Amino acid sequence: MIMTRGITAKNAFDILNAAIKANQERNGPALAFVILDNGGHVKLSHVQDGCAIARYDIALGKAYASLAMGFNSRQFYNYVKQGTLPEMFANSINGALNGKFIALPGGVLIHSQGVAIGAIGISGASSDYDEEIAMKAISLAKLE
Repeated sequence: MIMTRGITAKNAFDILNAAIKANQERNGPALAFVILDNGGHVKLSHVQDGCAIARYDIALGKAYASLAMGFNSRQFYNYVKQGTLPEMFANSINGALNGKFIALPGGVLIHSQGVAIGAIGISGASSDYDEEIAMKAISLAKLE
């Protein structure tokens, strides 16, 4: 019996391929992509040639932040920016999670039929661009 924790390998590859294509169409910079299952385990990752070495860890942290909080990393970022949550709260969570929590846009939950099956984190450009590519890739893969 094969057990799947949320996102399937096919879904993860479809999202990754769509993200790479979307970035190429925009002639974007080299990016790092990390797709997690809904248990927070790496399902698939890819770092494009020329991408800076810290980008994988940042992409992982963005995806993990989305799963940890149950919403896209931009929402947490906005809460801190608007003063709804203190910045110290984000720092405390990051410490509790051994540095795996990056509360910047670019971490997006992946849903299927209204259920979170995983998350994608992207890093390598502005956080807005990273998030845009993530959302487009999820949509192109026919997920939510």
